[in-house]
Amino acid sequence: MQFYFDESGDYAFPDDRFDCYVQAALICPDSLAEAIEGFVSDRTVAWGLDELHAVDLEPAQLHEVAQFVGECECQLVAHLTDTTILNAAQIGEFRLKQAAKYERSLDRYRRECAAIGVDPDPAVERFTHQVIKRAGLASQITHGEFVQAHYMIELIIAAVQKSLYSYHEDRWREDFHDFHFVLDGKLPQKMAAGEKYLDRTILPALGSRSKTQALGLADSWKGEPPHPFVAKFELAEGSIRGERVQGAIDLRLIFEHGLNFEDSAAHAGLQLVDAVAHIVRRAVLEPEDQSVQAAYDAFRLRMLNEQGHCLTIASPVASSVPRSALDRYRPLYNARRRQ
Repeated sequence: MQFYFDESGDYAFPDDRFDCYVQAALICPDSLAEAIEGFVSDRTVAWGLDELHAVDLEPAQLHEVAQFVGECECQLVAHLTDTTILNAAQIGEFRLKQAAKYERSLDRYRRECAAIGVDPDPAVERFTHQVIKRAGLASQITHGEFVQAHYMIELIIAAVQKSLYSYHEDRWREDFHDFHFVLDGKLPQKMAAGEKYLDRTILPALGSRSKTQALGLADSWKGEPPHPFVAKFELAEGSIRGERVQGAIDLRLIFEHGLNFEDSAAHAGLQLVDAVAHIVRRAVLEPEDQSVQAAYDAFRLRMLNEQGHCLTIASPVASSVPRSALDRYRPLYNARRRQ
C-alpha cells in the first residue's frame, strides 16, 4: 500500500487576513500504481510539462486531473486549518505544552527504570531532550513547520485507518504486505527541520495514543487463512500505554520503511496529491470560482472520512472549532454539494 502526502499554503498564520492551509493524502494500493503512473506520464507528454504541478495547470487541465483522481480507485484524506481556528500565540502556547508533555514522559521513563533497577538509556535521554528543544523553541523549528509536522502525524494515521476500511474486500488482500509513505520533500538531498521532527516523533506520538484511538480492522480479516495485514502486522499480545492488550498492531513494522521525503517529479502519486491539496485550498478561498468548485466536486466522494464528511477541520489547541469556521466549510464538508 502506497501513501502520498503534500500540503498547500505557507502556514504563515498572518494576523491581518484570512488564510487556510491544507494537507492531503492519496492512498494507492500497489495494484493501482501502474494506472496512476500511466495517467501522469501521458498527461505530462500531452501537455509538454516536466511534471504535473498544480499551480501551473490551466483550469481544464486541473479539472482533468481531478476527474481522474475521482474516477480511479485511489482514496483521499484531507485535513485543514485556518487563521480563525489557530493563531501564532496559540501555537506558541501549544508548543510549550508539548515540550512539557515530553518532559513528563522522560520523568516517567526514569521512574520506570528505577523501579526495575536499571539505568536509563543515554540514547533515549538524548533523543527526548532533542525533541523537547525542537517542540518548545521556535528557533529550532518555525511555528509553521511545527504545525505542519504535528498535523501530518494525524493525517498519516488517518490515511492508514482509511486504507484498512476502504480496501477491506478480498480483491485488495495482496496490497497489504507493505506500507510505503512518501512525502513531498521541501529541500533537495536533506530533510528540513520540520521534516526531521516529524520523522523522529511519529512513532513515539502514535505509540502514546489510547486504546480508543487504536487502528480498527474489518472483522472478516480474522478468518482463515488470515488476511496478509493480520498475518504480518498484528501481534498476539502487545502494549498500549503500558497496558497489555491482545491483537495490538505493530506500528514499528507498519513504518519499517520509514517516512520518505522525495522529489515530486519522481512520483506520480505526489503530483496527484499536490493537485488535490491545491484544489481543496482554492475551493475554500475561491467559493465563487465554478471551475475550482467543479474540480473539487470531481473527487469529493474520495475524501469521505468515518464521520461521512469530506474534510477534517482540526486545531491542536481548541476543544471545538468556531461556528464561523464550520459555516465557511459547510458547502465543502458534505458528500454532496448543497445547491
